[in-house]
Amino acid sequence: MKLAVVVGYFGQDFAGSQFQPDKRTVEGEFIKAGISCGAWQDAKAASFRTAGRTDKGVSARRQIISVTPENPKKFIESMNFHLPPDIWCVEYAEVAEDFYPRYAAGIRTYRYLFPYPLDIGQMNRAAESLVGVHDFSGFSKMEPGRDPVRTVTAAKVFAGENGLPVFEVSAKSFLWNMVRGMAGLLEAVGLGLTPPETVAEQLESHIWRVHPAPAGGLILWDAELNLEFTPMRQRTAVKRQLAGRAKEARTAAAAAEALLECGVDAFLRDDAERNYGSFTR
Repeated sequence: MKLAVVVGYFGQDFAGSQFQPDKRTVEGEFIKAGISCGAWQDAKAASFRTAGRTDKGVSARRQIISVTPENPKKFIESMNFHLPPDIWCVEYAEVAEDFYPRYAAGIRTYRYLFPYPLDIGQMNRAAESLVGVHDFSGFSKMEPGRDPVRTVTAAKVFAGENGLPVFEVSAKSFLWNMVRGMAGLLEAVGLGLTPPETVAEQLESHIWRVHPAPAGGLILWDAELNLEFTPMRQRTAVKRQLAGRAKEARTAAAAAEALLECGVDAFLRDDAERNYGSFTR
């Protein structure tokens, strides 16, 4: 039986989603957990596939994978209790043997979370230029032979629950580092280093190789799939670890800000201006 599974993971401690020898990856941990719970015997039997790869440090809220468990019942009932707490299965659906998540998934949505205040209005105005069919080679790390043209269906910047900027962008497919590249230029706009019109200029002429924003702020937020999913049993260890990480991060941030003694937002802005100095008008 082949299953499509919605998976989430906190990317901080992963070298990426795809298997890499001697490195901790989402695929590697997933395969080990399946062997542990008796869902499959080895990686070949699991036939693990994803809707798209994520790089080192990138997280996912709703990544789509497919697997072929030899024991579907064990997978459905116990997989979440064998996975480490920074990976979790959300829900599953039985699919045809020719199902391939990369091609079956529709619009994908990413969110980029910025760590300090920026001019959200100017950033949102700049993000509007990203919508449509464009050559995004100036925002991406291009791989040989890849078509640089992509269709962005939606792009906006808004205030998150903590009041800090969130960039949300949707498309059928993305280039390598494309979202981080867009986030980097939007950060320069939010800092006032360059006007919103620079985004349209970059799309038209590829003037710069945009400095990508750090991977830690990026989340694969959603991937549309026209299937009827069944929720999988969750364990409290996942939320406990995420809450613990959030607490540790906030505590560490508070201590670091107190020791910095010069205002963290001002320092971060100065540091970002050094990265994006080429955009200064």
